[in-house]
Formats: sequence, C-alpha cells, structure tokens
Amino acid sequence: MSNEVFTAVKRRKVGSPTMKSVMLYMADSASDDGSGIWVSKATMAADLEFKSKRTVQGAIGDLMAAKLVSEVGQRGCSHGYTIEYRINLDAVMALPVTRARNAPVPQYVGGAGNAPVQEMHPTPAPDAPHGVQEMHPNHPLNHKGTLCPANADTHKISNSDFEKFVGEFVEVYPRCGDLEAIENELQSAVENGVDPAVIMAGAKAYAEEQAGNKRQYTAFAENWLAQERWKQHSVKVKAPVERLTILQARADAIREGRDYLTKTLSPGGVRELITAKLITEDECRKAGVQF
Repeated sequence: MSNEVFTAVKRRKVGSPTMKSVMLYMADSASDDGSGIWVSKATMAADLEFKSKRTVQGAIGDLMAAKLVSEVGQRGCSHGYTIEYRINLDAVMALPVTRARNAPVPQYVGGAGNAPVQEMHPTPAPDAPHGVQEMHPNHPLNHKGTLCPANADTHKISNSDFEKFVGEFVEVYPRCGDLEAIENELQSAVENGVDPAVIMAGAKAYAEEQAGNKRQYTAFAENWLAQERWKQHSVKVKAPVERLTILQARADAIREGRDYLTKTLSPGGVRELITAKLITEDECRKAGVQF
C-alpha cells in the first residue's frame, strides 16, 4: 500500500463514484510510483460490494480511457494470469482537487521530499520484460511459508480471453438465464482445469441436439454448466478459427444489435475492432457499446 498514492487519489475528482472507489482500491494496492497493482477484478467486485465484476471492468476501462490508469504487464494467477496496472500519477495530480481550500498534496510526503515520479519500478531490473510470470514477488505465502506457484494443470486463459469466452458461450448456448451465474460457473470450470474449447464444443453439440425442441425442455445454461453436462455432449474440438474471422463476427454482431455484447465485450475488445477498421466509432455509439 502507498499512503502517498492513496491520498493523492482521495483528494482528486476522478469523474464518478464508481471510478473513484475502484481507483482508491487500486491505490491501496499500489507501490509509491503507482505500479504493482494486480488484484483480480472479481476480488475488487466482492470487496467493493458490486453485484458483478463487470462493474469493475467498466470502471477500469473508463479510467484507462482517461489515461489515469494503464496496463504494464501480466502476473500469474490460478486461472492463467491477471493484468498488472499502474496509476499514472502525473495525470492524477493534474485533476481538480475535491477541496479547493486545501493546499496541493505533494507526491511524496516523506523521505525523498518532492522526488519526481520514477519511470521504472525500483524493484525489478530496468530492462526486464513484462511477460507472464509464475509468481509475483509480493504474492501471499501459502501454509508452508513458500510462494504458491500457478496450478500446472489449469488451462491458462487471460481475463480478456475469458470475457470473450463468456460472450461466445452465451451466443452459442440455446437458453441462457442468469448471466452472472453463467459467468461464475464458467469461471469455476476453467479454474478447475477444464479446457474452454471442450465446454464450447459441448455447448454447440447440445444446441444442435435441441434444435426444433420446445424451449421449456431445454436446460438453462447455468444448470447445464453446474451439472458438467458438456461431458455428455463433448465432440472433437475443431481447429482454432482465425482471429480476423472472430473479430469480424463480433463487429457484425454489434451492428445487428445483439444485446449480449453490450454486457460482455470489454472496452478494450471494442477498441480492437475499431483499430482493425472492422467497425466505426459511430456504429459502436449507435449500438450502445463502450470503447
């Protein structure tokens, strides 16, 4: 925790209560230069009492769009890796203060005085790449007093890829009920080592089986997942589809106004479509998706 970063964020106008609470939470986990933030979005959502981690994802997307927060690397976790963030102190200090009568808060209260913001975290080697690491140096100790390595049997999947996986599952499965329950069941399965491709193959096979059947006789997705019924409908996993094909399908779905995308596609995923020139910003605004 950095008292300096936390105080700086606390006394600045960020833009909304949700963005402010998420940024304060991140500041509570940051080093003095604003880096080293790698708490999972699900943990943030639970501690901040949000109904879903999608609220956290949206707030972080807004903070990144405002250049108050940036991605700097990846850290190993139980289901692959989580994204490491950094609070951009220069941008924070440029925000208007919450109480104008107070004097500006110095970036560093003690020790080095008003030392400038460092470009590199003081701990790692200056030229070290931000690749996926098995262990963050500040990771909590396990019951044996040693660092807990990532589960070798887990199918590693990034947070952004997991969000895409949820969206693709919801699009394929024939009857979806509680989206949050579906996401929780999918996350539990992946954390227990199930290959997402196997679940998708089973969902597609079940959808084909239920084609023409009355809707009331089709299992809700959350129940189907809880019962691990993909095992009953598993088929041979097909070769991965080319990335451009997937992106094009998502762009087409936005234009067609499929509601699930407005709930599952992250701002970063939308920006990827815009950068690839598969969709325009005006089309995204018209569909109501954030970017």
